[in-house]
Amino acid sequence: MHLIGGGGGPAVDLAGGAISSSPWIKPPECGLDARALARSNCGMTNQAAAEDGRGKVTTDPQVLVLGGGPAGAAAARLLAQWGVRVVVVERAVGGGAGARAGARRGAAPLSLAESLPPSTRKVLAATGLLGVVEAGGFHPNGGNTALWGGEGRRDDFAGGATGFHVLRSRFDRVLREAAAEAGAEIVGGVVRMPEQDGGGEGWRVDIALDGGGRAEIVPGWVLDCTGRAGVVARRYRVMEAGAPTLAVVRRYRKEGGWSNVDPAHALVESFDRGWAWSVPTSNEERHVAVMVDPRLQAVMEGAGDLSTAFEAEIADTALMSSITDPAEPAGDAWAVTASMYTSSEFAPGRALMVGDAASFADPMSSYGVKKALASAWLAAVAVNTAIRTPELADTAAAFFSRRERAMYGSLREGLANQVSGTGPGGTGETASTGDTEAFWEKRARWLADRPEDGAEANSPDGPGAEELRDDAEVRAAFHALRLGSGRLRIGSRETVECPLVIGNRIRMAPALVTPRFPGGVRYFRDVDLLRVVHLAPGCANPGALYESYHEWAAREDLPPVDLGNFISVIALLVADGVLLPAGGG
Repeated sequence: MHLIGGGGGPAVDLAGGAISSSPWIKPPECGLDARALARSNCGMTNQAAAEDGRGKVTTDPQVLVLGGGPAGAAAARLLAQWGVRVVVVERAVGGGAGARAGARRGAAPLSLAESLPPSTRKVLAATGLLGVVEAGGFHPNGGNTALWGGEGRRDDFAGGATGFHVLRSRFDRVLREAAAEAGAEIVGGVVRMPEQDGGGEGWRVDIALDGGGRAEIVPGWVLDCTGRAGVVARRYRVMEAGAPTLAVVRRYRKEGGWSNVDPAHALVESFDRGWAWSVPTSNEERHVAVMVDPRLQAVMEGAGDLSTAFEAEIADTALMSSITDPAEPAGDAWAVTASMYTSSEFAPGRALMVGDAASFADPMSSYGVKKALASAWLAAVAVNTAIRTPELADTAAAFFSRRERAMYGSLREGLANQVSGTGPGGTGETASTGDTEAFWEKRARWLADRPEDGAEANSPDGPGAEELRDDAEVRAAFHALRLGSGRLRIGSRETVECPLVIGNRIRMAPALVTPRFPGGVRYFRDVDLLRVVHLAPGCANPGALYESYHEWAAREDLPPVDLGNFISVIALLVADGVLLPAGGG
């Protein structure tokens, strides 16, 4: 369960636009030893540099990454592995937006817990971080227990798969160490508001360095990975003002753990005025949060007694009360904003808005860290493309922008489905019908507006899997294939050049033009359609075609494709006339 993104970055006063003078991360606090720090500066001694009290800071890197959270660390690690000179600027308050909120109030730094589902393993592997995270000793995530709309439900992940429950301060540190190991240069400091050059095609970034001194960095590209702070991104931010959300969080400890819930499960519960979650960071410690509409509640960030306000909300729950009542609170409650937003631009003038800097989906999406990592991977691919093949720089930036916009739209659509029909849960005695309408019904109507589809990097512009599942022609072709079919032959095979992610770059490659995808489609449900069309005439039936494709994918070191998905793709090709039964017209 994702509460607040963060991604590291300077504490920006979102009302007035002032930059906080909060310190940024120093190497010892990042967990970087002398050897890791030395590795992080390898190969950069001939670059322009400034002094930061520890040594030289590269002032003309190919890529400057602002923020060292999951998005920043993952992008920096990839770029460094690909031979790109990359500098990461991170500050000293750990653990995302919750920490920044605590720092602004003068409290001790606070760190949020988040749940990473098993599907996060795929993007962790793509960024080279899966082994690092597996070795980090994080609490296993085995599933969810929910009391939603008054109905209880337990969901264990299929096949016994597990994800991770992580404390963001430690998780972020592990990822930064991995970035440094790969050769990224980690710098502590506070970023002044970056300025574009006269032509609007580059950036100058002034940094107040830890240990004294300043540096003006003029990078080839900037990746804004500063989360909600949005050092660059906030000037392009578009707030979803229709349904603001405030998260109020508190940690609890119980010696011996809780016997009434699975120690590896995240807990979620809807109640009259909002919803709540609990994430375990060990068998004996859990974070508990309530999500409310700040316009309806007296629970506001910086309120005099947030702990009392938190307890008043928890009193309206059943499942969460069973966690908090027998446990001891580990400190006071704190609050952070959790409202949704997107960006008007995702790639302005050689800068990319990455992860939560680009957009933030309601925590109900459970997609926070996974979204940040996926965005970081694509940002690294786009920038690497621009550096290696400058003639494709604009194409790469446009590709990144399109996928970021589609990802946010896809999450928004999923939230609409989840919110629709949700109503009171918990005890339901302290809220009025008006409060329920204000939180749930309003969100259902708002989130259902203008959904989009597709979050995979190479997803085509066109109907998504859900829409095609209800397509009568595709369904008829699917059932015909299930009943048995002989050899398939090629029908219409028109192609067009499209930008696609191939390896660690965006390249122009052929894609099929079909009635349902007139703009071109190369990959659908992780299947290479052109490869399927190439193999089809030589296979006796769809089963043999699947085996032939599976063997090809294994030779290319590609992940295996589910048989059901593969047959669905053949059905799509048959419905669009790209493949025809051998005896057909």
